[in-house]
Amino acid sequence: MIYSYCKRCGLESPGEICQGCGKRATAGAQRNVWSIASVPLADGRIWKGALLTLLCVAALLLIVVFGLESVFSSAKQAGELWIQGSFPRLVFAMIPVGLAVVFLFLAVQGREVNVYVLNPKCAHLQTWHAPHKWQSWARLQSADPEKNIQQQDGTVMHLSQERHMRWEDVQAVQYKPRSAAIYVYHTPHCAPMVLKLPPEEYELAAAYVGKYCKGK
Repeated sequence: MIYSYCKRCGLESPGEICQGCGKRATAGAQRNVWSIASVPLADGRIWKGALLTLLCVAALLLIVVFGLESVFSSAKQAGELWIQGSFPRLVFAMIPVGLAVVFLFLAVQGREVNVYVLNPKCAHLQTWHAPHKWQSWARLQSADPEKNIQQQDGTVMHLSQERHMRWEDVQAVQYKPRSAAIYVYHTPHCAPMVLKLPPEEYELAAAYVGKYCKGK
């Protein structure tokens, strides 16, 4: 949703019109704000990344072990080690075990709320979750009580992470209307900031991003 700040009245109002003086705010005084709740356990991107990581680790371990066996012993002994099958089975058994550990960590993380703010300078992301220590530990973070912040409705939430992406630093943008998401890349194809949106907010956010990231 668009919010506008009026310098004359010192007020921030929903929409493009100041509720104090009734005048339209300039584009530079407007920001797009929305929030979306999610459960990490149901995030397919996390599962895909975990599976690819485990597969790569298993493959690398096999290559290293059989390579060293071939160099320091013989190719025949390396082949016998593969034929026996006990070591490859042990390595590939790491995959379901690793996925079970990932499941446990994600289940403990519980529910989180992502708050996005797009302003004329940057995209800003804050991730919040309930102020429980185990939810922070499951995210491999310290449970810093100073990050427990009281909200306007009186509830207390923990600030899990905060991230900024300046428009001038953006190298590439991917628009994905089907999944209602915008991928903003600081370095192409590496660790993007993912702007997840309610479907009804997608067009507005895409237009806002496109205004500051033309041709990217």
